[in-house]
Amino acid sequence: MSQKKYTAQVYKANNWNAPTNESNNGLCLSGGGSRALSAGLGQLIGLKSINHSGGSLLDSIDCISSVSGGTWLTSIYSFSENQNLDDLLGTYSPPNTLAENNIGDLSGGSIGHAPSQLSYTGMLDVVHKKIGLRNIYKYPEVRKWIWPVIVGELVLKPYNLYQGVMEGSGTSLMPMPKRFFSLSEPYMEQHIKSLGGSGTNNKDLSKEDFYFRQVGRAFPIMNTNIKLDYQQSNSPLLPVQGTPIAVGATGTIQNKGESLTTDGGVESFAFTSSWQSQSSDEVTVNIERRYSLIDIVSCSSAFFAQIVGEKVTTAAAIYSMALGESNDSNESSFKDTEEGVRKNLSSLVPQYNFWPVGVTNTKNQNTGFADGGNLDNTGLLGMLARSKTTQIVVCYNAETPLGKEEDISVEGYAETVATISTDIPILFGYQPKPVNGTYVKFSDSTPSDLDYLKAAQVFDSSEFGPLVKSLFEASNGQKSPTVASTKKLNVCDNAFAGICDRGNVDVLWIYNNYASDWVNEIKNNSWELAYNIKAGRYIPGSDFYNFPNYSTGLQINLNATQVNALAQFQAWVINQVSDQILEMFTE
Repeated sequence: MSQKKYTAQVYKANNWNAPTNESNNGLCLSGGGSRALSAGLGQLIGLKSINHSGGSLLDSIDCISSVSGGTWLTSIYSFSENQNLDDLLGTYSPPNTLAENNIGDLSGGSIGHAPSQLSYTGMLDVVHKKIGLRNIYKYPEVRKWIWPVIVGELVLKPYNLYQGVMEGSGTSLMPMPKRFFSLSEPYMEQHIKSLGGSGTNNKDLSKEDFYFRQVGRAFPIMNTNIKLDYQQSNSPLLPVQGTPIAVGATGTIQNKGESLTTDGGVESFAFTSSWQSQSSDEVTVNIERRYSLIDIVSCSSAFFAQIVGEKVTTAAAIYSMALGESNDSNESSFKDTEEGVRKNLSSLVPQYNFWPVGVTNTKNQNTGFADGGNLDNTGLLGMLARSKTTQIVVCYNAETPLGKEEDISVEGYAETVATISTDIPILFGYQPKPVNGTYVKFSDSTPSDLDYLKAAQVFDSSEFGPLVKSLFEASNGQKSPTVASTKKLNVCDNAFAGICDRGNVDVLWIYNNYASDWVNEIKNNSWELAYNIKAGRYIPGSDFYNFPNYSTGLQINLNATQVNALAQFQAWVINQVSDQILEMFTE
């Protein structure tokens, strides 16, 4: 594996924000694995089905900020060369057209097929073929590639967004993508290929070396986090945004004498490169391995690196014992072997070389990356940091339903509210869960293991109680879409994400929550399907178990029926609130 020298542009402070458009409309797609992909798919389908200004509402979206499973969807939608969106996404089926014989219908090229690839046996098989269980047991250094390989082979490759091979051996074995990613071919020609002088390889790059964001589709902001200490579970996190222009972070984190400051991004193809020297706004780097979609997407969804990695490493221990490569083959030896692997779970964290932009003493260092949702699972932090959008639809595709009773107090708010997913309070400066029946603000007395979540606050605390109240009222006892509109929210400065003087934004919150009105409309066409959805929500093994709040970790391998049911439900929700979206986008 040889290194090549390149020149890349660096963008200090916030000079790498998304391109500014007149409409300034944004869409946030939350994390949540296959549930998030399926719900988000439906939200894109719903927006595509609504006419607006000679096109569709989907055409009016300037930026999509995504996290984890939402990034699986966003990356494919943004970069896939499939120009037939009815095939890539699917079409909206009103509930009175759904029945048992079509609820599982997905178009041939639909992104909705991705979750069906993610069975644990399928993931284990691809890891064994590409990395090798023996290597995983013997060389902890290669375990960081388990999740990226799965993402590349099973999520991106079916949509022609990963072409790569495994290179190296032993501790140096790694997947080698053939392509970088960037904004467009003209952009690449002007901002990447034209840079560099003697001894650099920029001029040798061509369109065959890149995946490009497709014309007419929203600008993607894909979110992950740097872990200050990737060997610690509650390490402070620094938000990182990956876009077709640049990847980087703007902020500072510190803990126990250790700190990290970075103030900008570098052209996306050069992220994780090896820094050599810098002159003005250009940097000279060495690149041994191409930074590609496989990397930003796997880091954005790194929650699965550990839960999937644990299963894979356990299988690797069994495999190695079967080959006679462990000390013994008795039961106690296997337990010792498995325990030894589990003590080194940090080896499963995706790790890359990172060098900070905009600091005096730049240095290359091995750095761990965490799931984008470990700090902000809504995508709002990235949207507010990297765009100037002022109208934002937040699709929070929750695993946790909104509480059925308003029995929780809120510090600083006179009324009681329902319980809500832990990802929402922290956006307003509240601890994620009620303390003795009350949502309380972060303070000096906050438990130390929650301190890092203070970095997620983007809105004033006074807005939290009214938002939860509005969502509960809209749900109407789980009959109607759980949607709330908040006008002129003042965005708080956030030093961790480089958010400063952001002004006000209008936000339409769409919370993934059961709505019996949709099922009742299905009943007009298919009593059988309506009954199966209504009853199956409580029956383990049913296609509709936990619907629409499929488990993030336990229901990653969704079948076509599960995917399309959730997608069509959320497409219906979008249609139910289309007037609110149209009003917000035309103000």
